Amino acid sequence: MIIDSHVHLWLRDHLPDAMVRMYLEPLAALEGLMDWDVSAEKVWPEYTVDAEKALEAMDAGGIDKAVVLPIDFNLVERARIDIEGYNRWVFETCAQVPDRLIPFIGVDPQRGEAALELLDRFVSKYDAKGVKLYPSTGWFPNEDRVRGFLARVDELGLTVVSHTGAAWGSLEERYSEPSYWTDVLERYPDTNIVLAHLGGKWRHQVIQMCKAYPNCYTDCSALQGWLPSDPGTALARLKELAGSIPDKVSFGSDFPLFELSYTTPSWAYFVRTQPWADEEIKAKLLGENMRALLGL
Repeated sequence: MIIDSHVHLWLRDHLPDAMVRMYLEPLAALEGLMDWDVSAEKVWPEYTVDAEKALEAMDAGGIDKAVVLPIDFNLVERARIDIEGYNRWVFETCAQVPDRLIPFIGVDPQRGEAALELLDRFVSKYDAKGVKLYPSTGWFPNEDRVRGFLARVDELGLTVVSHTGAAWGSLEERYSEPSYWTDVLERYPDTNIVLAHLGGKWRHQVIQMCKAYPNCYTDCSALQGWLPSDPGTALARLKELAGSIPDKVSFGSDFPLFELSYTTPSWAYFVRTQPWADEEIKAKLLGENMRALLGL
């Protein structure tokens, strides 16, 4: 079984305009390598990613299931549809294909009591399994002001997927350093926390944290950003993971953010076929680790 642990779905009005432009910034560097125009006005003004598009990519890549992660940017830049509506759309969309799509809640802990209420509602109504967090909106995981939120996450038994690594535009990268999760991992040993994207430039932190804490995990989403310009680096990163934390890393695509440069089916094929590990370790990364983490 192949599980994509890091997928996004949205309607255009779920994303603030500034966030749409922000996502194009890192892709702009690839303009010389691809036959497409990186103009935000041309590429993304009507950008919509629904279940049909996700399933098409999954089927083409041989991916059986995907974890869907809504993101709450609305305290930084306001979208046309509020975060409650966005989450509701994600859960109702995933409910149409429950054997393929696994929705998480997306909410910013800085919402305070409103964030707690949203967690409670979606766990009660939809039996949500996890929550997607994005510290780059302006908070550190070890701050007292988000402790109550993380305590509720622990009480509800939710798995956390947190952005770590690079941030652009209105978001601040300094909040995304993985080490700020250390206190949380120690305080809530029963809460599993996935530090996404291998921690970006802080991947060595993530590898050491995954070794040190039984409840710390990561995913390889965005690693395909090295493709097509430098496949050797992507391969070296996968080999590093195989040799250091084979039980702690899951396959991820960050769909649809790299579809313009290196598609999810191509990324899945690369991971399946390149010589970075034996078949047993490949199977762990491609699905077994995430299946165990979520109790599927």
